[in-house]
Amino acid sequence: MMRLDLASQAERSAEVLPTLVGRIEPGRGRDRTLRQFETLCLHLHTLAAASLLVEGEPQVFHEELCRAAWQWRRLLQYQHSHGWRPPPASRNMPMLGAILAEHWELARQVAALSTTSWQEGEEYEDDACWAILLQELVLARADGRARMDVLLAKLEQLGGERNEHRCAWSRSLLAPDASARADAFAALLALHGEEIETRARSMTASAEKLAPYRYLWFEGLALLRLSARAGHPLPEGYYKYCPPLARVPMGRPLREDELQLR
Repeated sequence: MMRLDLASQAERSAEVLPTLVGRIEPGRGRDRTLRQFETLCLHLHTLAAASLLVEGEPQVFHEELCRAAWQWRRLLQYQHSHGWRPPPASRNMPMLGAILAEHWELARQVAALSTTSWQEGEEYEDDACWAILLQELVLARADGRARMDVLLAKLEQLGGERNEHRCAWSRSLLAPDASARADAFAALLALHGEEIETRARSMTASAEKLAPYRYLWFEGLALLRLSARAGHPLPEGYYKYCPPLARVPMGRPLREDELQLR
């Protein structure tokens, strides 16, 4: 199994971030710019994970997550202004980070700028449906329920164990059912555990790409926040890959000028 030194990965991320920021030139095209922003967010998430798991600093963890989401919002704004094809909906780690940091305004801005269409060839259709459904939960629009019902019907049509639990979790939140929601979350957590442990055992796994997500389940932490925000929190307790320190409230939301990288 891969040995992951998160502290060393974070040191490298801190070293390369200034160079990465300086190299971003949106005029060079959609694909190059998308890769640059994805790399930028990856390194910010590595700093976030190390702040939490190495330093024990949940506030810094939340701040780095918000900086990543702010950068992703920049990308989405560039996309709109240049008329580019948007990033696939399932490339949503930055939005998930804003959710689990409980910076709801930033999460809403990212969700509002994100695509609502599946991009065939760049993502699986069910992953796109799920990501768009999470966007709707963040936006909490008056007409959002109708959109979510369509997405849930599509997920059910596509089938599969993961989609079954995704639908069960969503429906138990929309029509509150604490037991069903807890069961669905536990099932999704088990599937995530199998997936991340398989990745960690792979001989071809990239330590850099795995570092922020090896011990933190961003999606699961976001689901816990969304449940609590809807007034239906899951029972307190230990959830693997969702440590209690990651779930403490954010001490102080950052101002706009504090989210920028210099």
